[in-house]
This record gives sequence, structure tokens and C-alpha cells, in this order.
Amino acid sequence: MSISIAQSRQQLSALIAAAQQHPQVITKHNTPVAVLVSADYFARSEASVKPVAESIYKQVLQLRENFAPQDNAGLSGPDLAARQSAWQRANAFADPS
Repeated sequence: MSISIAQSRQQLSALIAAAQQHPQVITKHNTPVAVLVSADYFARSEASVKPVAESIYKQVLQLRENFAPQDNAGLSGPDLAARQSAWQRANAFADPS
């Protein structure tokens, strides 16, 4: 079911009751802008997403550990200029003069 923002203001109690059964789409100019769900539905959804996000984060940390930079220029400090010059390259669109 979808309902406009104006209707949702007038029928908030009924909208909340309906959200206990299934998600309710709120629209503005016939375009979905929000979804009202029960607290239970939200908690289940959040719980199912959290392990996936943690797994991806662990994988990123493992990749960073496995593929650490092999140079000694460092990311900051006195060798910052060396790193910046190493990463700079000529601009193909710049005037060569």
C-alpha cells in the first residue's frame, strides 16, 4: 500500500497499525519518499545486515594487510613530498611548455 504525505499526517494511527502487518510506502507527488515499517521488522532487517557489513569490513582489513604498500615513502611526515611527487604525473591535456 502507498499513501501520500498529506494522507499519512491525517491517518497516522491507521498507518502505524497497517505497518504492523507489512511495510507502508509514503509518497510525494506519486514518488516513494519513505517506508514505514514495524519496529520488529526493522530490528530483524538490521540484524540480518550487520553480519554482512562486519564480514565485508574484515575482508577489507585483510586485503589491506596482505597488500600493504612496499615503499618506504610513508603516508605523512618528512617524506610526504616524496610520496606526492611519486604519485604525480604529467597531465595529458596540459600545455607541454
